[in-house]
Amino acid sequence: MRAAVLASLLVLVPAIAGAVPPFDVPHADRSPEVDGDRAVVTAAALGAPDERLGRLSAVRLAARHEARARALRALHAWADEAMAAVRACPWEAVRVHEAIDRAASVAGVRAVVDGGAVVLVEVPLGALREAAALTGVPWSG
Repeated sequence: MRAAVLASLLVLVPAIAGAVPPFDVPHADRSPEVDGDRAVVTAAALGAPDERLGRLSAVRLAARHEARARALRALHAWADEAMAAVRACPWEAVRVHEAIDRAASVAGVRAVVDGGAVVLVEVPLGALREAAALTGVPWSG
């Protein structure tokens, strides 16, 4: 158990360090949006606490993982909608989804009093452009 917590921290902490000021992390879910100044697309999601886990540290860790997964699902849905609008080929969609999974990083975490967490995930627009050269999508810019 301790090894799993430490491994999770090794994944989350370097990505969090200095990326987004703590007070800039939203308090609730936020749909994916393109930040042109930083050349990233960001999404935020709330992870609910799992009361079945006894220790507060485990509850918060599980909430962070759930929030990250929900934010990634929102980013994938956003990319699907954008590619459907331009009628992208299936193999282009696969490459874009792989790029989201590969390039996504946690930009910030906001702890919630009940043990939940809001996680802000970002994906560089360059990774999406390299995955598929599409016109008319938000990352083609």
